[in-house]
Amino acid sequence: METDISKVLRATFSTGKVVVGTKQTSDAIKNGKAQVIVISSNYPEKALNEIKGVPVIRYPGSGADLGVACGKPFSIAALAVIEPGESDILSFGSMNE
Repeated sequence: METDISKVLRATFSTGKVVVGTKQTSDAIKNGKAQVIVISSNYPEKALNEIKGVPVIRYPGSGADLGVACGKPFSIAALAVIEPGESDILSFGSMNE
């Protein structure tokens, strides 16, 4: 599945609209713009518990791995998908209850 999610993430970045970073992701949730959230394995559990009402994809790697999967040269702890573009990333999320 890791290969699949990596391909989907790259498609989302190239054809959709994404915000990167914990603060930007939190703002997108609060503003009702986030359709799905992607978090790295080292995302703080306390912060994860505050995400409600938005599907969450738990990326199996670290923030550095998530950055690489997204084709970025930096670590990404969290990102919010505003528009999925031509990807099917929305099918990967599950609700965080």
